[in-house]
Amino acid sequence: MIRKLITAQIILLLGLGSIYFLPRGYDIRESAIIMVLPNKVNEWFGETMETSEVVINALADDTNYSQSQYKRRTPNTEDKIDVINTFIVLSGDDMNNSIHRPERCLAAQGFEILASEERVIKINDNIPIPVRRLVSRHLNTGLEQVSYYWFTGAKVITAGHYSRTMTDILDRLTTGTNQRWAFVTITSPIIKGENTHPFAQHSVEETDFMVTDFISKIFGEIHNTEQIGFSKQANPS
Repeated sequence: MIRKLITAQIILLLGLGSIYFLPRGYDIRESAIIMVLPNKVNEWFGETMETSEVVINALADDTNYSQSQYKRRTPNTEDKIDVINTFIVLSGDDMNNSIHRPERCLAAQGFEILASEERVIKINDNIPIPVRRLVSRHLNTGLEQVSYYWFTGAKVITAGHYSRTMTDILDRLTTGTNQRWAFVTITSPIIKGENTHPFAQHSVEETDFMVTDFISKIFGEIHNTEQIGFSKQANPS
């Protein structure tokens, strides 16, 4: 017990002592994100959306963001449509306040989280991208939705908030740099019940498939893939 206490104190002292070796200032490495959302992604057509005041108030003043809603005619139907919302947030200079987990934005909009798990989506030539999947429900309307999100740094893609934090700490200690982070959230409502026209009804599984397929198509449109380096972009949380 005493040995463990001494070891913990040594680690704490080493951690505090390392502060004196930190650079006084940090060079900024820009995120590999592309903030201009495409007007068309295969069969999906996009329309720019205004970000809600609730979400804007939760972000720092110098935060940049871009939001579009994509629609397509539901396959094998004549009068049904599918909808997917895409939201990108890019941190400003105050990176501690302008980037956070999207769960905070959902809570601010009145959603409760029903499920949360990390998954991997394959894009292009089976390149694995770590994402976090959320299922949430609006407290007033009862609307349920599926969301997938990830963080994009200068050369790192991660689904984990703590993984992103550790990357920042290591960068500051070893290279004296800060990454400017972005997060991307892709969301689609789970359409069920009666009187949903013109929206097609989908099960949770069908909604998952639709969203992950969309991510595999839009990922290369909103990322500087050469900057990331596909062989290094998957980073577990």
